[in-house]
Amino acid sequence: MFRFKAVLLLVLMVCPLACCYGQLHFATVNGDNGYAAMRGNYKLDLDNGFILIPTVGYYRMSDREEDESGATTKFALNVQYELTDNFLLSAGAEYIPERLGFQEVAYGVGAEYTLCYHCGIFTNPYVKANVGQARYRIDSYATGAPLGYVFRTTANAAALEAGSELGRFFAQVRYDKVIKYSDKPNEDVASNWTEIPFMTAVVQGFVRDIAAARVAYRTKWITPYVVYSRYKYLLGSDYTVSVAGGLALTVKETTLTGGVEIFEQNHKDQRKTYFSLSASTKF
Repeated sequence: MFRFKAVLLLVLMVCPLACCYGQLHFATVNGDNGYAAMRGNYKLDLDNGFILIPTVGYYRMSDREEDESGATTKFALNVQYELTDNFLLSAGAEYIPERLGFQEVAYGVGAEYTLCYHCGIFTNPYVKANVGQARYRIDSYATGAPLGYVFRTTANAAALEAGSELGRFFAQVRYDKVIKYSDKPNEDVASNWTEIPFMTAVVQGFVRDIAAARVAYRTKWITPYVVYSRYKYLLGSDYTVSVAGGLALTVKETTLTGGVEIFEQNHKDQRKTYFSLSASTKF
């Protein structure tokens, strides 16, 4: 039911825009016990310097009846403005309605700069920086049991990303860092929505920092890719390593991608494997 609602909301959001120039992207992953996550966005170029990117996301921990109330939906909107051909400014906000005792409101600003068209072995190298704040309200355990009190905290965070084409290769790296939590979360509470760069699956838990890299090898039709990420939870002492890999097939303006995402790779008893599918097309 929740999955249907998420897809319906996405369709209602993008259909009025279908006559405009833009790019539609949709991704989904599935795992053990009915785990499912989906994310879709529409990149709308208004042809006046402004670009709008509305996004809808959804995930559920399992398809067991007792866990269905744990399905979480996220709505986001990012507004970009092309100040020059190689300099872009952005501002965005996201909202997770209360579900299973968890609620989030976040907002931030950023900038992206393309250094040059061709610099030695690099083509279209870019750097991107973002700063933002997220406000959390939690009154239940991740399982849905009442917490007995309301926990609130504000997280100030920053992210830095860089990427470039190197011949047929396209490489990207990203580092996310939570600078400070206003109130440090304890083991009783957890974030219901934590994203890992370049992956689709959603994980739970408050993190300190995330480092991720993605490398793809482009050909005319097929593009294989690999992803490596390393992140640490706020209450954990060790880093968690996750990996992903897959193939993308491009036909004219449409790209279809299939892959595998493996989380908790270093802990066999906690390892989780997800299978991902995505589609992207331009209008």
